[in-house]
Parts: sequence; C-alpha cells; structure tokens
Amino acid sequence: MTIDKYIALIIFIGLLILPLVSSRYGVQIFGKYITYTILALGLDILWGSTGLMNLGFAIFFGLGSYIFGISMAIQKGLPAFMSFGGITTLPWFYVPLQNPIAAAALSVVIPAIVALILGYFVFKSKIKGVFYSIITLAFVALFELFITNQQIYTGGASGVNGIPTGLMTLRAFGSKISIVTWYYIAFATLIGVYFFCLWLNHSRFGKIIHSIRDNEMRVQFFGYNPAVFKIAVFVISAAIAGLAGLLYVPMSSFVSIENSGVAFSTMIIIWLAVGGRGNLTGAMAGALLVSFLQNILSGYFGGMWQVVLGVGLIFIVMVLPKGLIGSLIEWQYMHRVHKKKNMKHVSDGAPAQKVEV
Repeated sequence: MTIDKYIALIIFIGLLILPLVSSRYGVQIFGKYITYTILALGLDILWGSTGLMNLGFAIFFGLGSYIFGISMAIQKGLPAFMSFGGITTLPWFYVPLQNPIAAAALSVVIPAIVALILGYFVFKSKIKGVFYSIITLAFVALFELFITNQQIYTGGASGVNGIPTGLMTLRAFGSKISIVTWYYIAFATLIGVYFFCLWLNHSRFGKIIHSIRDNEMRVQFFGYNPAVFKIAVFVISAAIAGLAGLLYVPMSSFVSIENSGVAFSTMIIIWLAVGGRGNLTGAMAGALLVSFLQNILSGYFGGMWQVVLGVGLIFIVMVLPKGLIGSLIEWQYMHRVHKKKNMKHVSDGAPAQKVEV
C-alpha cells in the first residue's frame, strides 16, 4: 500500500475509538470534523479528480444543513424566527420537512438538483477557467444574500434556532438517538463515502474524469462528451456535500450562514490545498488538521488566531505545493525509484558467478 492508505487507516482507527476516550464535548467537536471530511471528499472528486475548482461549494453543504435544520426546528411548532416575522401557519413548502426521513432525503436530493441545473447551463455552454470560477463564486454569494434577506423563512443572519428540541424527537429502534450514536452514524457514512469515492476514481468513469482534468481535448477526440461527465461529477459531489450538511446539524445543534457562504467555501479549498488535492486521504487529513488547528489557536490567540493560522497555511502551501499527503506520496515514490536504481546498479556491477559442469 502507498503511504496515504496507511494514514487513512490511522485516521479511521482514531475516529473509531475517540468516543471511548473523550468527553461528550470532544465527541461533538470531532463529529463536526467528520462531516467536514465528508465535505472535503465531495470537493476532492470534483476539483482533485476532474479539475473543477468550485469557489461556491459551501452552498450544497448549506442547503443540506438548512433543510434538515429547519425540519428539526419545526418539529414542535413554528420556530421563533417565523413567529417574530408574523407567520402564523407553516409555509406550504416546509410541510414535507415535518417528516424527518423526507427531510433527510431532500437534504441530499435538493443540492443534487441545484447542481444539475447549474452544471447543465455552465458545462453545456462550455464555460471554463476563470469564468466558471466567477459563476460559482457569484452563485454562493447570491445564496448567502438570499438566506440573510429572507429572515422570516431562514432565520437570516441569526441562524435557525429550536433545533435541539427537534433533535429530541429522533428515534432509532424505539430509542432516542444520542450524540455518540449520531457520531457513529456520521463515522459509518464517512467510511461509505470514502470507499465510494475510491471506487469511483478507479472505475471507468473515474479514468474518464481524470482524463478530462489532464487533457479534455483528447477525451473529446475519443468520442466522449466532457460536459456530460462534468455534470455527473458535479451532481455527485453536491449530493455528498448535502449529506455532510445533513449530518452536521445534530453535531452543531445550530445552522447559520457562516457554514454556507463565501468564507466557508474558501476554507474548504484550503483543506484540500493543505492536505493535497487529488488524493482522498489528503482531503480528509487537510479537513481534520485545519479544523483542529482552528479550534486550538482560537483558544490560545483569541482574535488573532486567524492571522496565525493564515501564516501557517501559507507556509505549508509554499513549501509543500502538493500538500502534506501529496508530498509524502511523492517522497515515497522517489524513495522506491531510488532504491530500484541502486538495486539495478548493484546487480549490473556484480561479477558473473562461476558455473561448474
């Protein structure tokens, strides 16, 4: 196995045993980090495997979290932000969210549909490069503006309240779902998404999207339509992001625009830049490392933590342009090549053995 597989195994084992040695607060914090790793995996198959850097990827995470968060908020009646806005009855478009199972499904389906519509117009029009990046950035900015302005329906800048009360209504096999149970649900989902992305990268579909990243003209020459594959991977990554947003809600007990806007979209890109894009382990390691450092540095440096973190991230990206895991994989590869060359050199220089008849 390559070194990234060993690191992935260490990550999985560490996350598996963490609830056994940590407090409830630690479980909740690392439960959020697990949802971030799932989100990072979704962007990695889009940016790392297909070469489509999405500056507005947080919109799909936000859609998933808002849909499920509002579902939990309306379980015991109208949330406070609706009542304060003068709403007396639940709006018709929120009625399906009264069923948590339907809300969970919509948290994945709606981001996928939005990605399908956006991807169709973007990729069918053959929009590429900086124009594609500007469109995705503008799209998430519009979403951020919509959430803020429609306060009576979304909670606005204050976020969605009343979620913890709704979470108490969730049941699994007749028992209330505890934070540890939800942690392991998120962990099992992470395992499933990781192996799905691993299979996708090694499948025929994965080889085609890798080829699109490396040489789109060559793929088109062989008779494939790159737009179709771009739309497909765009939809898949959005569905994974929506799933991450759904799992995030019980871990945070709060949904706000902070995890749906431009700033968070930038942070997701930083995760992959630090860990190493085009590598699933790099995506996970980057999300875990940066999120953990955010939590630690904010406690030590107060309001200056962003400056300290920013300087550290710039240093990592400049010194290791392929990211932490990408650089380790390259080091392992060069070490093996050097070792084979030495073995071949010794073999070629060895004297011929005398054979007795």
